[in-house]
Amino acid sequence: MKKHQFVKTDCNCAQRATYFTCKFCGTVEYCSQREIRALDALRAVCTSLEAPDVPPVEKFRTAMGGTFDCLAPDFETWEAEKKAREGAADASKPPS
Repeated sequence: MKKHQFVKTDCNCAQRATYFTCKFCGTVEYCSQREIRALDALRAVCTSLEAPDVPPVEKFRTAMGGTFDCLAPDFETWEAEKKAREGAADASKPPS
């Protein structure tokens, strides 16, 4: 089983709940960080082939009634770094 890795969408809001987007498949969830760290098996499954596999420890814990932690380790900086990479790629392209 592969699981989502959600990153925070850059919305510049002060609310606890916000939009989180999966880095791999683009699924969007509107919830808090606490809720994204405690997803049930139905909401945690990612369909993308690049998504990470669930570690055996987490798989065992969820079999005993636990939840999946689907918050990406780089959830705060991923979107900014992605924009920077895209900007650098666009700058390196020759003008048309």
